[in-house]
Amino acid sequence: MEYTLEQLNYFRASYIAFNLVAKGLRKVFKQEWDFLYKTTPFGEWKDISKNGCDFYKKESRKSHKKNARHLVTIQRGNTAEWDCSCLFFAILHSDCIGTTLSPVVRNEVDDLRQVRNDIAHLNEVELTDAEFHHYVARVSAAFNLLKLPLNEVDDIKNQTHFPTAQVNSLKMQADNLKATLKTKEEEIKNLTSELQSTQATLQTKQEEVETLTQEINFKVESFCNLTFKPSHHIIRRSNDVTRILKKLEELQNESKGAISTIYLSGIPGCGKTQIARQLGEEVFDKWSHKNDGLIFVATLSAETLDSLAASYSSLARHLGITEYILTSLETSTKGDPRYKIQYLKQVIYPKTKQFSNWLIIADNVVDLSSICGDLPPTGSEEWGHGQVLITTQDSSSIPSNAPLTYHESLSNGMHPDDAVNLLRQVSQIQDQNQDENVAEVLEYQPLALAAAAFYVQTIVVSGSPNFSWKNYLEALSYGEREAADKLLAKQNIAYPKTQSSAIQMAIMRALESDEVLREVLYLFSLCAPESLPMEVAVAYVKLRITGQTEELIKAKLSSFSLLSCLHDNEDPEKKAYTFLRMHDIVHKVLESVILSEIETKDRVQCISDVIEIFHSLIVTNRNLLHSSRNAFAKLSLITSHCKVLQGYVSTYFDNSETFLNAVTPGKLVSWLSSTADVCCGLSNPSDAYFFGRSSCKFIHSLLDFKNDKMLRANTYSIPGNVYSDLGEYSDAKEWYERALIIRKEIYGEHHSDIAASYNNLGNVHTDLDQYSKAKEYHEKALVIRKKIYGEKHGDVAASYNNLGIV
Repeated sequence: MEYTLEQLNYFRASYIAFNLVAKGLRKVFKQEWDFLYKTTPFGEWKDISKNGCDFYKKESRKSHKKNARHLVTIQRGNTAEWDCSCLFFAILHSDCIGTTLSPVVRNEVDDLRQVRNDIAHLNEVELTDAEFHHYVARVSAAFNLLKLPLNEVDDIKNQTHFPTAQVNSLKMQADNLKATLKTKEEEIKNLTSELQSTQATLQTKQEEVETLTQEINFKVESFCNLTFKPSHHIIRRSNDVTRILKKLEELQNESKGAISTIYLSGIPGCGKTQIARQLGEEVFDKWSHKNDGLIFVATLSAETLDSLAASYSSLARHLGITEYILTSLETSTKGDPRYKIQYLKQVIYPKTKQFSNWLIIADNVVDLSSICGDLPPTGSEEWGHGQVLITTQDSSSIPSNAPLTYHESLSNGMHPDDAVNLLRQVSQIQDQNQDENVAEVLEYQPLALAAAAFYVQTIVVSGSPNFSWKNYLEALSYGEREAADKLLAKQNIAYPKTQSSAIQMAIMRALESDEVLREVLYLFSLCAPESLPMEVAVAYVKLRITGQTEELIKAKLSSFSLLSCLHDNEDPEKKAYTFLRMHDIVHKVLESVILSEIETKDRVQCISDVIEIFHSLIVTNRNLLHSSRNAFAKLSLITSHCKVLQGYVSTYFDNSETFLNAVTPGKLVSWLSSTADVCCGLSNPSDAYFFGRSSCKFIHSLLDFKNDKMLRANTYSIPGNVYSDLGEYSDAKEWYERALIIRKEIYGEHHSDIAASYNNLGNVHTDLDQYSKAKEYHEKALVIRKKIYGEKHGDVAASYNNLGIV
């Protein structure tokens, strides 16, 4: 039989999938083995039986049982005997190597596995040209990223026939048989068919000539392709642009012709896209003035695969790729954006080498880990001398300390002077004091500032000329901010979303994608919009999720774009972050999202866990309150968060059965009492009064008097301290007396807690000018303390001191 071109395509693809892929995988395996074990007792892989035995020893019992067939072959140590299945196991799924692979190696080896499986399971032994080139392109892309040689793949790709002696002999016999048996009618039919084929070939050649003519006549020129400008006035963020531009230049000098990558991250609306646009303008202008060669700046919309594929097509046209080729690619890829991107990269990168410098801006990357393989790779020299600038909210996927990369977070917003300038230019209102307040309230976020200014300007122009920033600030708490955001979004072609809706999408992605981030978002939804100690977040996550180390949790939180990480104020030189902060607008959106996403039962359990964490931190740090600034700062913040949390406790207490199943009365009262006690130490009597009253309320409604006497007595002392700090000594005396009665029932007359109650009553009678009674109580406290501690003890000295004061 005569093999068709489609069948020959199948044979070529099979040779690549089963021979060249296996050959390449052997190199990948040896590279990964040597990277992990060359400097260990296992040593370099040399295809000897010792290597195979070492591999076998590293595998677990489960692997021995599951992969016995492959391990029999592997133990002989000779990778030349390993087929593709064996190699895929050794690289992707073994304990030795599979658990340590980088994402790039894993993804590309897995793609080779899929190619090999696709070809192995074809129903027909034939492939169209488009299908053949599709598989070859996937293998080439994987080999390229795995740094494997492409020459053999290219040879097979360019091969047009399979000349063998047997084929030639069969062809000759077939020709003789045709000459004998075929009638004149069949000969004419064959001639007609040949003529049609020749005409089709001629037409194809003519199209190819036309395409080549277009390419030859195309004049390559420098170009700058940037995103849409917003509809409102844009402030040039000179401080940010100058700083990042300097890093761009440093990376370019370090790269020595390879691609370097810059990441700009931050919350939605922080100005990533506009900073990237301003950097693109600056870079193009600078290169144009000092460079005689060709240059370009191009923007890829990387929010989705479809938008990225469309952006690559636009870039290809700027680089002189003809419509004929682009149409052919569209047809051959059958509308699949991922395959289209891979094809476009293959035709684009030879063109970029014609340019002395280039910058590609990948804007608004949503899922960095899934799309990084579709962008020019960092460190590659195939694309020529260029740089990639990526803007993304997905800061958790940005590589840290990787060579030829730089990351900057823009979550803190604009420089204050730039923020005020933006408000003035867009609103056309000059009010120095108020616009500075507005900038601070909106946390210097560019989109929020532009929305506010556009809103105020619209109201002024529409018939309210006296409307001012003061009016805006007064109305802000009543929902004006969202109305302002929507007004700008309707007019803004460049960013037709409100900041709130963009933040909501980012929160939803985090809730769905990562369990650590999900738990931390639950935590922040129960807290005040203020800084939170890092240790609280770490402890909460570890309480809620098993198998998470402190270092891993901190790493995820430090790189989460919806959070800002702050250093310890007591030691600003520390590299470790000790506080987390969430922007006010993010916190407001988070509260609404969580309320709709989490069920009451789960919400109550979250409250219970947060109470446990806060109580533990308060108990641990309250003795350091007056000796450590760090402890003072932490406890000040924690009490603010506790106040918000108490609001949720009051809300969910109405559903008492669900609430009490998660939050035991003793835990609740202990937390409220210790918080009230710390508020006294912080000289915050109003909050101390709030928590003290709350603890007493739950004592009376929840605690069993017989079984919880000690907790009740300790809790009664707290309102006494609060009233004493407030100068309401009669009320303080009443609470101290209640505590004393219960303590006597528990301990009798001689106990340190009894002495403490006598001491409290002595102090309050001193404040009431009832010195005889004060003296009596302090003498009682002194007798007990001397009996317990002897003469030389701090509490004994305190009693002597109090008697001296009386």
